[in-house]
Amino acid sequence: MVYYIEPEDALRLIEVLGGEEARRVAAVLMENPEISDMELAEVLGMDIKQVRKVLHRLLELSLVTYVVGYDKENARRIFRWRLHADQLVSSVRGQVVRIVDRLKAIKEFYSQNQVYWCGKVTCRKLDFPTAVDHFFKCPTCGGRLEPFDPAEFLQAVDEKIEQLQRFLR
Repeated sequence: MVYYIEPEDALRLIEVLGGEEARRVAAVLMENPEISDMELAEVLGMDIKQVRKVLHRLLELSLVTYVVGYDKENARRIFRWRLHADQLVSSVRGQVVRIVDRLKAIKEFYSQNQVYWCGKVTCRKLDFPTAVDHFFKCPTCGGRLEPFDPAEFLQAVDEKIEQLQRFLR
């Protein structure tokens, strides 16, 4: 199935995946395909290291590719970058699949383990063997660990999994 995304929607998705700087870089790449990282930094007024960091983040998401050229005058390689907004939908779908898998693993953990928690939001929940190792005292705040009923939490996880699976259909 082929999807078409409006450029502004593509930029919004890129911002969700990579942040505001990724959006700015992608906007310039949409207008100037085959632009070098140095030219990109110049146009955006950003540090070259930051531009490269953003480009590599987009590369990991398969949203950009590059071609390596050679500048004989300066005796160095030049990387020319191109945005592939058509890969955006598959990249987002891949991210959603990973999120669903992670939520299923969390659900399985809470369903199969007895969990203990001190009740403070900043502290993590512990399974039974770990709670025993800490003598039912929170390793973060020192508070008493009590059994945690995950029913409400698991219901929220189930709802989120269903919502994301509807998105994938």
